[in-house]
Amino acid sequence: MTINNSLEKYFFGYGVAVFPLLLLIGPLISEIFLVLTIFYACYFFIKENNYKYIKNKFFLFFFIFYSVILVSTLINFHNFDNSKSAIFYFRIPLFAICVWFILDKFQIFDKKILIFYTILFLIIILDSLFQYYTGKNILGNEILRSRISSFFGKELILGGFIMRLIPLFLVYLIINDKISEKKINFFYLILISLGCLIIYLSGERTSFALLILLFFTIFFVIKSLRKFIIYVMFSFILLAVAVSQFKISNELDPAKRMFQKSFEQITGKGEEQYEEYKKKMFNKVYIFSHDHHGHYILSYQMFKDHPIIGTGVKGFRYLCRNKIYILEKDDGCSTHPHNTYVQILVSTGLIGFIILLIAFGFIIKAIFNCRSEMRKTNIFDPYLASQGIMISTIFVNLWPIVPSGNFFNNWLSMIYFYPIGFYLYLRFKNEKKRIG
Repeated sequence: MTINNSLEKYFFGYGVAVFPLLLLIGPLISEIFLVLTIFYACYFFIKENNYKYIKNKFFLFFFIFYSVILVSTLINFHNFDNSKSAIFYFRIPLFAICVWFILDKFQIFDKKILIFYTILFLIIILDSLFQYYTGKNILGNEILRSRISSFFGKELILGGFIMRLIPLFLVYLIINDKISEKKINFFYLILISLGCLIIYLSGERTSFALLILLFFTIFFVIKSLRKFIIYVMFSFILLAVAVSQFKISNELDPAKRMFQKSFEQITGKGEEQYEEYKKKMFNKVYIFSHDHHGHYILSYQMFKDHPIIGTGVKGFRYLCRNKIYILEKDDGCSTHPHNTYVQILVSTGLIGFIILLIAFGFIIKAIFNCRSEMRKTNIFDPYLASQGIMISTIFVNLWPIVPSGNFFNNWLSMIYFYPIGFYLYLRFKNEKKRIG
């Protein structure tokens, strides 16, 4: 290997492998690396006259989706600040293609990366537990609104970050033969169980629900990992019970937030003043909470007036903040509707919404196809199992029946599209192996 190739491998290869760390450090670093990776991959495509990564149905699908986003935003042009996120959004799905290319070129699945993720998990878990029991993490970040956040400080996204890190960690464990049908490493079993515990302690209800969905999906797809998943869930329950016995403050009660508060928000307990203009479903429940319910009512009003092409990427924020659409008492307004499918429907209309439904349908089909392939072989195939984990991750990321962050937020978009690059690499690798 030449010096240049070695530098490229360490910068781009290992950079892609540890990309979640860049997201943890901050949006600027991850954004710079994303742009450099895209330039590097495009340079290689042209130099080597290799266009297989962009001459396929996945790239075409991403291009169509981006085109709908762009056209919708330009038609509903409010100002450049509202439109720039749509104009430059092409870089996000293109990054997924480039991740596929980087993994294909450098094959970065060695023990160095496994050690890195092991250390990263340990640091975040220990720091989170330290914050839970002392009130501050090692950097001095205090507990906010009775929720731990570790290194994320004021951003209460600790649970979401770990939830999306777990499947990637599982892939590296499986490919490095630490977990298989007949092998379960006790250390990594406890480490992943502790990761689940931190998600629970973070109080992020959506992340905790998606974690359960992730394990159920993997359980369904990959028969050879079912025993491991059962052990993880059993260990997590024991850890959660043990931790609850030694809590230092009644304010830090994740069970109360997860279950009691969720029930009260759904039934509208204490929010009776909103029922006059925010009718409950079946006169009994709100969709997630009265706040979310208001977002969806407002979104529906906007959709009725912009059914085909939507209001543009930041149209919801612009239209409600300028009181073009608003509920009584200025209620229902926010930066986005807090559900991916509602946001796509409002932002890009029926055209974009149908594209998203097609994508979700493809994911479900891919899950069943992967499950079928796993059943055909009597030998544990780490790459096929990893493909199953990645398609399960994408399925969970696009699960429709949960509140969600802003789909067009840079950080969240990177989190959504990053595993797609891994899935594409593993899918085509396994297809090539079957053909060969």
